[in-house]
Amino acid sequence: MSETKVSERDTIKQRVIKLLALTTDRGASEHEAMLAAEKAAELMVHYDIEASELNLKPPKAVMETVVCRKYGSMTIGGPIARHAAQLCDCDTNLDPQDADLPEVWQRTLKTVVFFGMPSDAEVAAYLFDLISNAIVAEIEVYKAGTDYQREIGAGVNGRTAITSFVAGMEARINERLDEMRAQRHQAVQEATGRALVVVKETQIKEDFAATGIKLTRGGGSYRGRGSASANASGRAAGGRVSLSRGVGAGRSTGALR
Repeated sequence: MSETKVSERDTIKQRVIKLLALTTDRGASEHEAMLAAEKAAELMVHYDIEASELNLKPPKAVMETVVCRKYGSMTIGGPIARHAAQLCDCDTNLDPQDADLPEVWQRTLKTVVFFGMPSDAEVAAYLFDLISNAIVAEIEVYKAGTDYQREIGAGVNGRTAITSFVAGMEARINERLDEMRAQRHQAVQEATGRALVVVKETQIKEDFAATGIKLTRGGGSYRGRGSASANASGRAAGGRVSLSRGVGAGRSTGALR
C-alpha cells in the first residue's frame, strides 16, 4: 500500500472516531448522533476499517444523581429511570445513602443514580429530570380537563385517576425510550460490530467495581390497575412529550425538544 493511501486511511480512521464520539457528545441530538453513526458505518465499509483499528478508549465512568419529583405522596418517574439509563448506555440504581436503614428512617426524597461515561450519565440524568417535570406538568393539564372531570363524575376516586394517568404516561414514555434505544444501537452496531457498546459496558463495570459503592436496585413504583380510561389518557399524554438526548449547555438550561 502506498504512503499516500496509508495517510488517507489514517485520516479516515480519525474521522470515523470523531463521528462515533458524536453519539455521546454533549452537543449532539439523537438525530445527529444517528446520522454520525450511519456515516461512520459507511466509511468503515468503504475503506475496510475494522473496529479494532480505532482504539476506542472511553473516559472513566462517573456517577450522576437526580432527586425524584413528587406529586403529593407519589414519587414520579421511578419506572422511567431504567429505560432512560439503557438509552444512554448507563447503569441505574437507587441512591446508596440510607438504603440499608428501615424505610421509616429513610429520607422522604428519593434519588436515582446514573453511572456511565461522563456525557452519557449527564444526559441520562438530564433526560430523567425533564421527563419527570413533564409528567408533573401533564398531571395539572389532565386535572383541568374534561377527561378527569368525567372520571370523577363516574365515581372514580381522584387519587386513583391520577395514579392511573401517571402509570399510562410512564408506560408510553418507556416504550418510546426503548424504541429510540433500539434504533440508536442498531446504527452503532452496524458501524462497530458492537465493539463500541462492549467497550462501554466493560469500562462501566470496571469503574463501578472500583468505587466499592453498593447500590440498591429499584423495581419502580407499582401503580395498580386503577382506571383504564385514565390510563389511556396518560398514554396519550406520554406520546405527546418531546424526547431529546442533547444536553446543550447542561441540565440547568436544557429543554425537551
